[in-house]
Amino acid sequence: MQNQKTMLITPPVVRMEKLKNLFFQLSSKNCNLNCKYCYLEQNSYKKEDDFLNLDKIKRTLVEIKNEKLNSIYLTGGEPLMHPDFNQILRMCLKISNVTILSNGTMINEKKARFLRRLDDESNFETIYRISLDSVDELENDKIRGRGSFRKALFAIQCLLKYEFNPIITVVNYLNKPKQLIFQEFQEYFSKKDFELEDINLKIIPYFSNDLSAIENNFSEFNNCRVDCATSRIVAKNGVYACPMLVNDYRARLGSKISDCSKINYLDCEKCSLCVELNQKIQVNDWM
Repeated sequence: MQNQKTMLITPPVVRMEKLKNLFFQLSSKNCNLNCKYCYLEQNSYKKEDDFLNLDKIKRTLVEIKNEKLNSIYLTGGEPLMHPDFNQILRMCLKISNVTILSNGTMINEKKARFLRRLDDESNFETIYRISLDSVDELENDKIRGRGSFRKALFAIQCLLKYEFNPIITVVNYLNKPKQLIFQEFQEYFSKKDFELEDINLKIIPYFSNDLSAIENNFSEFNNCRVDCATSRIVAKNGVYACPMLVNDYRARLGSKISDCSKINYLDCEKCSLCVELNQKIQVNDWM
């Protein structure tokens, strides 16, 4: 019987030269929705106090104070559920533009008015990305939970009233053509006096747990189109290369920004999809 040689596939290496996008995962399990596609572990029986420590956020902001960031991203779970959210936002706005990735359920007119005041106090801009996966209410709520459509729509209307320019984040769970999604949203929101432009719609591919159909073909790998080339995410238990890979030990880069590795190996399953699509998945497209 002949010996069979095992072929070792070396994943591409991403070298982070400059930090441009800093994510804070304010919580991984505290969220008031239960979306079908969510990649985070959820415990429906009890709430866990897993909020990112305020002191850790302060220390990180001191570490990166000399970096010229495009944006700081506040994500979760639902970031507005963090008990110190207002203070965190105010601190981040002293350093950089801030992008908040929210389901919109906790933004009403009073909150939007307060957020406008915070924004006006800063030299930087607050960008709100509100999740809405379909302009059909029943279709959206089947994916995200009952009542989520109306709450997200109300949040968008409140943000518009206080002169924010919200971005609608669509997870393409139904696998529709991008152009069709844009057309549907543009037609719907034109009736709501919101003229949707390219910049106002962020379409995220659906990350199925079954990635067997994705080929590990890295021959055409382009470092510039992958988020982790310029991004890091600070979570409760360390610093990771990508928001999609928090708690995956293969993507953990260290305990804090100053001591984390400047090299990331794309050896996680979801990395294959990012490379295959060759596009920025998480960060704002225009930055």
